[in-house]
Amino acid sequence: MIKRIVFSILESLIRNISGGLGQRIRRQYYKRRFKSCGSNLRIDEGVIFQNPENMNFGSDIWFMPYSIITAAPKWHQVTDRDLKKKINHSFNGDIGVLKIGSEVQIGAFNILQGYGGLNIMDRVTTSARVSIYSHSHYPFDEKNKSKITYANAMVKGAPISCIESPIVIESGVWLGLGVSVFAGTLGENSFITAGSIVISDIEKNSYASGNPAIKNKNRFEM
Repeated sequence: MIKRIVFSILESLIRNISGGLGQRIRRQYYKRRFKSCGSNLRIDEGVIFQNPENMNFGSDIWFMPYSIITAAPKWHQVTDRDLKKKINHSFNGDIGVLKIGSEVQIGAFNILQGYGGLNIMDRVTTSARVSIYSHSHYPFDEKNKSKITYANAMVKGAPISCIESPIVIESGVWLGLGVSVFAGTLGENSFITAGSIVISDIEKNSYASGNPAIKNKNRFEM
């Protein structure tokens, strides 16, 4: 408990130091806090890491300003929720762990939520205001749709319904401005256009858009 308080104070102090100095200070601090981390890590101002001990990062990763990057706490288990689990056969990581490969750029004001398991592979680009949720609240309990459920953690003594959806973003994927991802595997070298919402698999080399996002054509001519 004391250690977590000390970490919180230190992170608050270094979070908004600007420029190259701030990047160097944050790199030196966080490379000791992450579960694993390669070289050439860039962290801009205002980036928040929640439970960094459950994050695995490769080399050459740039977190642009004011993003929130979340993994589950170690040994986290959901025991007080009506939990729907969605299977993703492409996901071979650990639930609760956030994994990012190498040569990745995470845009400004992103939200990466890894409670349900999130794997981002090499050379992925996320534009500004991208949101990726591998665990989120759900509108009802699928086992009992007559039950009234709620959707925020402040509710006491009443059922809360959630969904766990491991997400895989394969190499070379580019997520456009304001894209939201809630489930599925985004295939290699796909592009998701601005404002789209992904709730299922996208095949590789797709140019996809919409709500829900679907493939319109090939991104590259092969």
